[in-house]
Amino acid sequence: MPRRDTNELQGSSVRSPELDSRQTPAESARDGWAARSARFVTACLLIQCVTGLWVYLAPFSIASQIQILLHVVVGVLLIVPYVFFQVRHLFRWWRQKATATMVLGYLLMAAVVVCIVSGCVLTWESAFGPRLSPVWDLTHLISSFAVCALTPVHLVLAWLRRRSSAAGAPGLARAARGFAISLAGGLAAAVAVVGILSLSWPVTPTERPIPDDYALSERFEQYDEYRGNPFAPTFARTESGRFVDPAVLSGSKSCGTPGCHEQVYEEWAPSAHRFSAMNPPFQAVQRNFAEDRDPVETRYCAGCHDPISLFAGAKDIHQLDLSAPGMQEGCSCVVCHSISKVDQRGNADYVLTPPTKYIWEAKTGWRKFVSDFLIRAYPRQHLADYDRNILRTPEFCGACHKQFIPEALNRFGLSPGQNQYDEWRKSHWHSDDPERDLSCRDCHMRLVRNSTDPGHGEDGDVSRSPGDGAHRHHGTIGTNVLMPAVLKLHGWEKHVRLTEEWMRGETVVDEIADRWPSGPIASVEISAPKQTHAGEEVRLRVLTTNRKAGHNFTTGPLDFVRVWVHLRVEDQQGRAIAEWGAIDEKTRRITDSPGREHRIGNSRKEGTLVLEGQPVDEHGEPLVRHELWKKAGGEGQRVIFPGYSDNQSFAFSVPEDFEGTLRVRADLNFRRYRQEFLDLVVPDMEKESGVLQPTVTQSSDEVTITVSSRTRPGSGSPRGEGSER
Repeated sequence: MPRRDTNELQGSSVRSPELDSRQTPAESARDGWAARSARFVTACLLIQCVTGLWVYLAPFSIASQIQILLHVVVGVLLIVPYVFFQVRHLFRWWRQKATATMVLGYLLMAAVVVCIVSGCVLTWESAFGPRLSPVWDLTHLISSFAVCALTPVHLVLAWLRRRSSAAGAPGLARAARGFAISLAGGLAAAVAVVGILSLSWPVTPTERPIPDDYALSERFEQYDEYRGNPFAPTFARTESGRFVDPAVLSGSKSCGTPGCHEQVYEEWAPSAHRFSAMNPPFQAVQRNFAEDRDPVETRYCAGCHDPISLFAGAKDIHQLDLSAPGMQEGCSCVVCHSISKVDQRGNADYVLTPPTKYIWEAKTGWRKFVSDFLIRAYPRQHLADYDRNILRTPEFCGACHKQFIPEALNRFGLSPGQNQYDEWRKSHWHSDDPERDLSCRDCHMRLVRNSTDPGHGEDGDVSRSPGDGAHRHHGTIGTNVLMPAVLKLHGWEKHVRLTEEWMRGETVVDEIADRWPSGPIASVEISAPKQTHAGEEVRLRVLTTNRKAGHNFTTGPLDFVRVWVHLRVEDQQGRAIAEWGAIDEKTRRITDSPGREHRIGNSRKEGTLVLEGQPVDEHGEPLVRHELWKKAGGEGQRVIFPGYSDNQSFAFSVPEDFEGTLRVRADLNFRRYRQEFLDLVVPDMEKESGVLQPTVTQSSDEVTITVSSRTRPGSGSPRGEGSER
């Protein structure tokens, strides 16, 4: 009885061992080529090879995404038929004499098994996140290439070996032709499905042309830097110069769904970047701006505060109330991560390149599930659109955190504004040595350990590694303690707590602890005599040092941000002997002394130390409502450069009949808004929200002075000679 040959097609049909033993090898080969199971399994493998190669080699497109879905569906449908077929085939042939075709069959079987297992793992990870395992991804890629290479070789060798014996097996050639036709038909059907779906898939344009009735300012057209720019007088612009569909730049909540960037979204939701357009003071200033000038000029502010409205073309005469899509998101996830170029000029000098959206991205229900699946299974475009290296540079932050008032806006001449970027660049915190340099994100975007974010780990700076299991905190913690509470934003309590801890210097940033000192951001220190006598005048000095801020202390809009020293001298019963920098109970404004409201620009020998600034218009008149479009200059500016100090002198007289000890306490306090500004611009905000502006004490110092009733010459000594604390 003839021995069975082993070089037949791996997918040949098997009836039973007894029946096979009565067949010639050629007859078995004929049945193998004719078997439906062989044709189905091989057709599926061919479709998997073609779709896999397309996804790997072709650019991102609707067709590529559809092929991923087809690849997954066919792969799942293939599992049971393949296992059933492969077990029967192996049972039939494993005892036969080894040939090249048989060895290739075993290798192909191993590659297919590995490919199926790794594909199942990747499918699960794509469906339920948060991201693909690099090891499984590489395993699937290598095994896929092996299947693509071995399948045609195995088929060709199997046919070449049996074609000479076709005469002994009627129908062998016909079966082989039918096999080839089945494969071609299956592939053609797959191509037709992909083609029809790709061509008929509804595509919403990301960008749209600027309409003829869109208002451009003739004034700005006179300046070279603004001519032809539909977004002037901001420097923010799109790469194409066209408008962007607001739906493309909004929808941040979609980024924060379970399995995606949930932690990052929770951090961003109560942040200043989120409420940059929706907070009441900004909205009120915008209304005043539009009423005083032309609504189109509010585009100056929108580049940083309200970019979704700006790029949607909503900052014009047709939107007098300044409402627009995306206002609730401010600087959304997509806006920041779509910035592709920046310039150090400031005033939102950046270029935005809209992302290419995935199928059903930002939808809900099962469609969002499919979209999230595609993003995780095929993250190439997602990473290209959102994981730009420019995000890791201080220049990226500087595009908005550097401001000036151009001549085109104030009708006078260029006037500088807040400029955290250059303050940092000129400070000792900035170094060309990466091992010593500290930039914006190092301090304001601390690492969150044990992150579940898909983007955790990074190899982009000295503090990071791909396996560090951390992501940058997207709350961008600074000094915004009032607005999250006023707006009752999601997670505002935690955000306020983190912000207050940060302002007091209680936050420990482990990854930069070797370069950034511990303790308060800014310190306050009292210099006072150890002893004095009743009836004498006592002179105090309070020193404030910018210890840790990478920019001026304080920084930001100095016309309403306030940092000041509250100094109080008390007796043993807690009664005030002298006081500077208290908050008036009725007006809630800072006082230089009881009953006397603080005057901007006071000398170092009167009143209290207040870090501030007062913008003025071209006539020298103070601008108290943040009318920066009129700003031509400033006065009374008092800030502390990084690593430097400022001081204030105070003097008081000890009561004639006093004897005992005096307690002197200095608090370095912070308020986000000058109370006069709130009273003028948003007078009802605190009442309507039920949230009064808090005062945050950033650091404190305390000393005691012993007072005796008998005057003795030379009894006083400066604190440096042993004053008590």
